[in-house]
Amino acid sequence: MKRHKMVNLCPTTFEIASKMPNFSKWVRQALLETDDRNSFVQRYQMWCPKHPEYLIFRTTVPMYAPYCAIEDEKGRCCNMELTGKWVQA
Repeated sequence: MKRHKMVNLCPTTFEIASKMPNFSKWVRQALLETDDRNSFVQRYQMWCPKHPEYLIFRTTVPMYAPYCAIEDEKGRCCNMELTGKWVQA
């Protein structure tokens, strides 16, 4: 059973919420993402194929192709494109 909770919005946030197809669902999802008890939070994990210990985590898929920043003994960057997938946090 769902329970009601009133949210006060300023004119700007009201306009944004009015354009969303399901504002209530968005609020519920945003609240669940902040809950430490939520075991279904996912994040995007990226790693270098040459250096599997080099891990980066994001909440969204990056808009650009990230590259490995690990340097070799001569100071040269690996510069290999990272591989990624969604994982449970």
